[in-house]
Amino acid sequence: MGDVIFMAKTKIILGPPGTGKTHTLLNRVEEELARGTPPDRIAFLAFTKKAATEARDRAMKKFDLEEQHLPYFRTLHSFAFHQLGLTKAEVMSRDNYKEFAQTFGMDLGSVTDGNDSGGVFTTDNMLINEVNLARMKCMELEHHYNHSNLQDVSWHGLLRAQRSLEEFKKKKEVFDFTDMIELYLESGPVPKLDVVFIDEAQDLCALQWRMVDKISQNAKKVYVCGDDDQAIYTWAGADVRHFIKLPGEIETLKQSYRCSKVIQNLSHRIINRVKFRRAKSWYGTDKSGVAVYHNYPEGVNLREPGSWLVMARTNYMLDEIERDIRLQGMLYKRNNKLPISAKLLNAVEAWKKLNTGEHVVLPDIKDIYSYMSSQIGVERGHKNLKMADKEQYELEELVMHHGLLMGGRPWDVAFDKVGNRDKEYLRAIEIRGQVSTNPKINLSTIHGAKGGEADNVMLLTDLSRKSQEAMEKDSDDECRVFYVGATRARNQLHIVQPQREGGFIV
Repeated sequence: MGDVIFMAKTKIILGPPGTGKTHTLLNRVEEELARGTPPDRIAFLAFTKKAATEARDRAMKKFDLEEQHLPYFRTLHSFAFHQLGLTKAEVMSRDNYKEFAQTFGMDLGSVTDGNDSGGVFTTDNMLINEVNLARMKCMELEHHYNHSNLQDVSWHGLLRAQRSLEEFKKKKEVFDFTDMIELYLESGPVPKLDVVFIDEAQDLCALQWRMVDKISQNAKKVYVCGDDDQAIYTWAGADVRHFIKLPGEIETLKQSYRCSKVIQNLSHRIINRVKFRRAKSWYGTDKSGVAVYHNYPEGVNLREPGSWLVMARTNYMLDEIERDIRLQGMLYKRNNKLPISAKLLNAVEAWKKLNTGEHVVLPDIKDIYSYMSSQIGVERGHKNLKMADKEQYELEELVMHHGLLMGGRPWDVAFDKVGNRDKEYLRAIEIRGQVSTNPKINLSTIHGAKGGEADNVMLLTDLSRKSQEAMEKDSDDECRVFYVGATRARNQLHIVQPQREGGFIV
């Protein structure tokens, strides 16, 4: 196939950071519904399941619609899945990938099947990743191999991986996410659509662009929304050059509701290093903001008020930061996950309430009991509590009637089933204040934080060896990554300069 050219009139909405591009796109959906466009003739194709669901739910609420009225509010893979009439049993599952790895003696490591990441399939196995990447780029495997810098990959190993995966899928009669799009392009029906909306279009790969073209071929209007400056998935096959060259009527959202002028000016200097991009200007907010440079991460005070997003190019750079945060007794999340279970945090707080004379509800008590071993902290308690019908309990009646053996002791003595590492961390947290399940600090890679924001951002700019190589190969991609990182900040941006030569300096 050649370059994609929409048959419909295309409107391109360019949304710089914080300008509300998704909100604008949803407004356009509402406008189409308000002017009488049938909901089942509107398609909203999003990069993630979350975005598609948000668009559908908003339309349902405002126009009193049911889910079945909006059948085309989906990710591209979900769209293909339903159009082809597939079942879940026909799609590669994590168990399938495990079986494949065992059958062919391949270590896949962690598997991201693409279910909520725009179909970006990744494993820890370079061979399988490259096989899938070639398909997403619409390239023959040999062509992809010859035109990519795959120094650590043998051609024979790559070919074996491809053949092994295809053999496994054929034997199990299953399809992967990329298969679904390929099958749809070959034989899938094209529904009658008046308007097609494409969200986060800068992240589409060549194969997905062809699918969008097919879906849109009979539509009257196509809205394509994105920002080429935030295209940070080229490593996963995203075809940002196609988005940049896409013809159509352009609307640029100019007012950021997130970034201050200081942060906007700094991010502007970063993105202007990109050689191939759509020129665009946007404005920061009127609120005060700061951009501060530090030589070491320790120079950033994460206890300052407001939410914090701590970002680095790679995960290993976050490990040291995480260790320091734990030692200081600060509660945090990493990739939006607590480092300690919310159940344990809740049990600690509930135990403190009990020992100060407060009543505690039954679910909290069950959490408490789960961290106490038999004959040390609790006996026969679980059984008795299940038979009870009260909603609230106090310490005395738990001791008298429900098997609680240890009352009045500190939680770290009573909860003898909690490991020492977690105990030490929780003690450090307690010294600093109240335990909470909603910490203000989140650690993430820059890729993982895309779409997020915080009052304050700490951005580590040092590059790994792999990133250095990528910088030398295509500096545009790395500039976009740090541009995305810097523009997550609402008020304060703290930039930690590299500690060695050759690092990327924002």
